[in-house]
Amino acid sequence: MNLKQVPWEYVPINILVHEQHGEAYRKISPNGFIPVLVDGDTIVRQTVLMVDYMDKTYPDQPLLVPKDPLGERRVREFMLSLTGDVQGRTQKRVRDYIQENFSLDVLKEWFDFWSTEGISILEALAATDRPPGKFFHGDTPGAADAFLVAQIRNYGQRGIDFSKSPTLLSIEAECAKLEAFENAKPENQPDCAPDPRF
Repeated sequence: MNLKQVPWEYVPINILVHEQHGEAYRKISPNGFIPVLVDGDTIVRQTVLMVDYMDKTYPDQPLLVPKDPLGERRVREFMLSLTGDVQGRTQKRVRDYIQENFSLDVLKEWFDFWSTEGISILEALAATDRPPGKFFHGDTPGAADAFLVAQIRNYGQRGIDFSKSPTLLSIEAECAKLEAFENAKPENQPDCAPDPRF
């Protein structure tokens, strides 16, 4: 949202007390997923679709996905691979189920295996057909950069090794220099609280 440069309001949902599963939130997001984008009467419940919606609804603001065919393909492929192939195996619902039904040790083994696999996939995608520039696709940050930074943070909090991912780390370092990314950090949100979960 910060990269798109449109005014927006942050409404916190406390996942530590499972507010996303409460009746009020489920009326907005039947699957209990966060985040949700509400724009007037329009509700968008999937992050990749939020990117599409924002670019189509606010085309005069900086684009999150390039318009050129190569750029569009690279960015969309990366976002879909990250949210589906990578994040899907290590997201909170999966972690909670494994820990509750097996053990924390099994969860850590699962997470380590799929995170390492996921980083390898993301590094390959980021390095392939990459045009000159500091960010995922050129010199302007966009949706792929935002998705990547969030995933690196998620993995980094759990001790995952990025030493074999120079492309990802280089992109993240450039993003860290920008106010839009600094303002989006969880610790800079008004409801930030320590998260004891793995």
